[in-house]
Amino acid sequence: MMKRNETFMRSMMVLLLTLGSFLTQALPLDDAKQTVIENKQIKVTVNNKTGSFTVLEKESNHLWKDDPWIQTAGLLTIKNKGKIENLNISSSKKIEVKKEGNNKVAISFNNPSFDDGKVAEGIIIQTELRLADTDASLEVEVVSIEKGEHNITELRYPARAFSLETDVDKGAAVIPQKQGVICPSYISPMNGGSFCMWDDATYYKKTSGKLPLFNNGIGLTMPWWGTHTEKTAVIGIVDVSARPDMFFNINNNGQYLFNSKGVMSPYKRIAFLDPVWKVNRENERKLIRYEFIPKGTHVDMAKAYRKQAIKDGYFVSLKEKAERDPNVNKLQGAIYMGVYGGYPHYVEMPGMAFTFKELQDIILTTHDELGVDNAFFHAWGVFSNFVPNCWPINENLGGVKELKKAVDLTKKYGYLYSSYHAYSATLENDPEFNTDLFARDNEGKLKNTGSRWANIDQNKQLGLARKSLHKEIAALGLEADITDISFATFPDEDNTGLFNLAKYIDSLNLVNGTEHGQQQFIPFFDMFEGLTYLPNPNLVQFSHRAPLFNLVYHDAIAIFGKIQDPDNQISINGDFRVKSLRNILFGMGTTIFFSPYEFEGMKEMIQIANQVVSPVNRETFFAELTNHEYLSDDFKVQRSQFSSGTEVIVNMGPVKQTTKSGDVIPAYGYKVTFSDGKVSEGSFKLTFN
Repeated sequence: MMKRNETFMRSMMVLLLTLGSFLTQALPLDDAKQTVIENKQIKVTVNNKTGSFTVLEKESNHLWKDDPWIQTAGLLTIKNKGKIENLNISSSKKIEVKKEGNNKVAISFNNPSFDDGKVAEGIIIQTELRLADTDASLEVEVVSIEKGEHNITELRYPARAFSLETDVDKGAAVIPQKQGVICPSYISPMNGGSFCMWDDATYYKKTSGKLPLFNNGIGLTMPWWGTHTEKTAVIGIVDVSARPDMFFNINNNGQYLFNSKGVMSPYKRIAFLDPVWKVNRENERKLIRYEFIPKGTHVDMAKAYRKQAIKDGYFVSLKEKAERDPNVNKLQGAIYMGVYGGYPHYVEMPGMAFTFKELQDIILTTHDELGVDNAFFHAWGVFSNFVPNCWPINENLGGVKELKKAVDLTKKYGYLYSSYHAYSATLENDPEFNTDLFARDNEGKLKNTGSRWANIDQNKQLGLARKSLHKEIAALGLEADITDISFATFPDEDNTGLFNLAKYIDSLNLVNGTEHGQQQFIPFFDMFEGLTYLPNPNLVQFSHRAPLFNLVYHDAIAIFGKIQDPDNQISINGDFRVKSLRNILFGMGTTIFFSPYEFEGMKEMIQIANQVVSPVNRETFFAELTNHEYLSDDFKVQRSQFSSGTEVIVNMGPVKQTTKSGDVIPAYGYKVTFSDGKVSEGSFKLTFN
């Protein structure tokens, strides 16, 4: 009897298991809890209830989780009765998840809800997740957005994906703002009151916000960003046609969301970077491709984007440019010397204007007394008109004859020279201020009236350059040109006018430079002045500078400091010591900007730059920046390596430190190992007489 019961029970168990398996397979996909696509490198799991997803990077076994706060897939910004609201699209009345083949999932969010529970009828958001067959990459695309009758402006998608929990996931958010910053996801040594500022900022909205792409002041210089732990990294590369903003949240717990209620945020502090798609922007694919890199760092992210930049045609090497124009070689090790005499703000500015004879003396002294090997002189104030009329050369200062003598001196010494040129601005204090040059909207109203330095229609700038630049080249025998402002931004519009201007300047076969510069214009220029960190929003206050731009483009464009933040001035970016150390670390040239009455005070810094910075820049000028790393817990000691074989270690802090390899780097010190094995080392010290 017992044996028969055991046999019966075993038969029932087999039947139930078989039936259970059948029922599971027979369930519709929408009723299952999750949908999975995977290849050998990564596994993507979609939550069918919320539409959010996780990614398992298999080599490191690290799971990149979905939104850790409210498990939302995305946030839709909508104007409702004069109020701006962010709708959680995972609150949609219907979410459909459909697997299409082995590598694709289509997700539909239908009719999301407002905070009061009312339904936003007619809104349908279609997205797709597409996994590469063999690569560790995932495409995330917003395929379409149906607005219904609603005023929709933006969609953050995916939201809070690939986040780092502060002090748990040890790593960093990596952001190409200007040269670039990394924002550690953990508490690290910070002196001089920096920790107070860091910790306070993480509980307020100072560490959250949006950054635009290709914006002159606060924006991103390259269309990518990412996060990494100690084990793995993920970089998101934006499609070449798209222009999303990047929402950043750096070790912030969302306290700003609860301040009006007077309660503590229930959320953990996290770091994340989201794409913010502009719903009304047409002619773009709202697509971001995430690449997963086991053991990856900020360097690996930059190198991943470098491949994309080459593919997209932004990369033209300095070697190629020098083959076309050998004068590009004069940028090697050059000190960028800005001499300010008033223009473009004022003509013959009292107390600052210089004669061309005085300019000759400065050039002569730079070579004969200071022993400078390479220099690029950029003279402000040589014309008798305001911008954008860069002609004629001011006769009161010496005219063409005396200015040509100065230019001839630069040629004699192997230097470069350019006057200051700008075609994007007409100034209100100019007696010939001309609003006819302004851009206008479809109704004929003036545009950009609030932008003093970018008010001229970009389609009129080529004509302004053609009016006079060729005359100056012929009169002075110019070998170089600096054209300011125009290429500092890459507007979210048709940029044909800017490209026409860039192509014209490039056709003159001069050594070409511009302020800031965007990657789209690298093929037309040899040097950018700028990419320095500005104070708002001040990511560098709670992060660390990293040469992300140079890790991508060092051997394609020469980078110098900004005229408004030269190495001889103290600013948020440091003093002459710190800026010089950063120059040799990042592979940049020195910038000294002064008025003639200040020249005597600049001499010592010019000599130091020629001895310390120029030799490194000369050797690494055509080389790829291959590696950059932080060697101390406080991020002060850093090392970079170039394809030339040059290695640079610097200590940008006030305390002597020893690296793990045994190198002792003094306070504000450096150790440079050149390609031939020779070592140059020293330090900057304060003295008192």
